[in-house]
Amino acid sequence: MNTCKATVRVLVAHRTYIIIYLVLMGIMMFTLSWSQITAATRTVADTYEPEKVNVAVIDRDANRGGIAEELRDYLSDSATLVELDDDAESLQQAVASNWTDLIVIIPRGYAADFLKAAQSGSDMPKVETVTSYTSGAGTIGGMNVNGFLSLTRIALIGGNVKIDDSALAAQYAQYANSFAAAGQNDDWSQAVGGSSTFDLNSLPEGTLSDLTTSDVQSAAKRAARTAHDAKVNRPVVVENITTRDDREASTANSGASGFGDTMKTAIYPLFLTLSVCVSLVARVFGAGELRRRLMASPSTASIGLKRMGVLCGFALLICVGYLAVALGLIAAAGVDITSIPVSGVMMTFVSICMFSLMCTACGFMLGEFGASDMVANGFANVFGLLILFTSGIAFPMSMMPDMMVTVARLTPGWWYCTAIDNALGFGSAASGVDAGGWAVATGIVMLFSLAFVCVGLAAGKYRRSRPNAVASTVTQLAEA
Repeated sequence: MNTCKATVRVLVAHRTYIIIYLVLMGIMMFTLSWSQITAATRTVADTYEPEKVNVAVIDRDANRGGIAEELRDYLSDSATLVELDDDAESLQQAVASNWTDLIVIIPRGYAADFLKAAQSGSDMPKVETVTSYTSGAGTIGGMNVNGFLSLTRIALIGGNVKIDDSALAAQYAQYANSFAAAGQNDDWSQAVGGSSTFDLNSLPEGTLSDLTTSDVQSAAKRAARTAHDAKVNRPVVVENITTRDDREASTANSGASGFGDTMKTAIYPLFLTLSVCVSLVARVFGAGELRRRLMASPSTASIGLKRMGVLCGFALLICVGYLAVALGLIAAAGVDITSIPVSGVMMTFVSICMFSLMCTACGFMLGEFGASDMVANGFANVFGLLILFTSGIAFPMSMMPDMMVTVARLTPGWWYCTAIDNALGFGSAASGVDAGGWAVATGIVMLFSLAFVCVGLAAGKYRRSRPNAVASTVTQLAEA
């Protein structure tokens, strides 16, 4: 009983390691697992709704031709309009502070230039734009602005172009004989498709004359209406057709995978806590006079067994707590925990117990080597990161090169995660729940435990066969 109390007192006296490695690292791992669970269970919309950009329209042309007003109307569905004063300080502050994703400046005389370009067939005048430096949202907003101006130009030309009736009649007569020969009964659309002599460039050219800013305003209104026309802007809808069995399987798989992934995150905090704490206890009990008194005791073996029993009980308590928190996270995420098979939960618990036993054995090995606190912490962190990044938790095994996969198979973390996959039927277990595969993977983790114990016993026997000087240093003072 004294040995058990002494072991507990040593653990409590060094509770800093437990707080940092078990509590804080555990919270970090639970947070990562929570984000994965909520992302997997989040409902995905069947339509894509892009995020609105912040756009400010600065009108320096007094809304001539209604371009500024209709541009705001056109952008109202795809952007959030921001009001800005048209002065240098406001514009500079908006750009520097990233208030808006896009600033559109309509210069003076733009409507007149737009009208002249449409009549002459020259390039459309450009508006001034300032895009955000933090993202590409401003560039997308600029594409929408150019789309509005292009639609306005098309509506202006298409609604006001005039073609000479006599020239059109002559052109029609020229192809009348070819229509009749083709047997199309003067069907213009069929003749165009079937006649090899038809040429669009040979049609009479249209003319634009007597255009005013009122015509530009009418064209801008027609262009703005297209942004609100549901027949023109149809949302992309993805229709998912699943059977009832597929839905039930998906629900069960999401619960099992979320629970399994959470239990996998125990690798790092569990290994750090147990390996360091067990090594620390072994070092305290094996130091100086205490070690010599224990070695002289007739019940040395029972003292060691009691100490390891307390440490194994501490490991079992951690496993139970991790299991309870994992199930609590699954329930908090809205997943039905009854969808997780009980046999899978039990096999997973056995796997984490075997992994904790391996961590305890590793700490025993470090203690038998006489590792100091610094050495034990360094080994635990380095080897813990190795088994973490080779276990498949950080990134999938499919992304690893073949050499890393080979190295991963030599670590207990890979086999621990494989055991959980086979126990719950997800991840690397392509064929579903595999009790045989789980037993093999868990057995390999136990072999790692046995190997660490054997190495630790060999190291301890070697150290005891070459003891240090047992006599304490005595300082003598002599008179000169």
